[in-house]
Amino acid sequence: MHTKQTQTARIVISLATVIIASLTLSGCSTVSKADCIMMDWFELGRTDGMSGQPRSTFQERAKPCIKRGVIPDRAAYYKGHDEGLLIYCTEQHGFDLGKQGQPYKPICPDSSGFRTGYDEGIKLYCTEDNGYIVGVNGFQYNYVCPPQLEVDFMKGYERGRLLFDYRDRVKQLQNRMTHIEIQIRNKESFYRHNLSEEEMLRLRSDLRMLDIEYREVSRELRYATLELEDYEDSIRSGNGY
Repeated sequence: MHTKQTQTARIVISLATVIIASLTLSGCSTVSKADCIMMDWFELGRTDGMSGQPRSTFQERAKPCIKRGVIPDRAAYYKGHDEGLLIYCTEQHGFDLGKQGQPYKPICPDSSGFRTGYDEGIKLYCTEDNGYIVGVNGFQYNYVCPPQLEVDFMKGYERGRLLFDYRDRVKQLQNRMTHIEIQIRNKESFYRHNLSEEEMLRLRSDLRMLDIEYREVSRELRYATLELEDYEDSIRSGNGY
């Protein structure tokens, strides 16, 4: 009997988790009236609090259910949200988020130590080396560094971003050349068919145009590759700023 109750409880919890995820991640079109009736508003509030969402998120969560004639439990949501914030608003969590370069969310009380931890973590993130890593991987800078640290971070970021742009240019040209080569092979395969004189002239004209384009892209690729190699050399020699 005890096992049966446990299994039933697990099913209910799993179903509630699925509904919460549906309401949190999807639009109102995927939430049914039955979903809203079964919704655990405390758990939804706790989930939002743990992820650093503000209390006002309740309005967004409640809207689909109100449209379906179900009144959300605001008190349960707020109670869960407060509990979730206790997990989110710690000094260690603030430190971890800062160290990862995550944006600061002003939802924690000063007494939690979250801001103190975040400020310490962001100091470790906002370095020239991390700026370079963000830039060279093509990521956007989200302007989280304080002014006194941003200069060094941006120095690394701009250096890395320029290298990313050079590499991306070479890759795009390589892809264009591959595309042209495929077009040429496809066109050349028509020689095996019995073509009329007009079709043959058109085919040869198309191949000439493709050949011209291929030569132009090949020349651009050579120049782009040289620029990339020069910039990589300048970075290795310490002059890539």
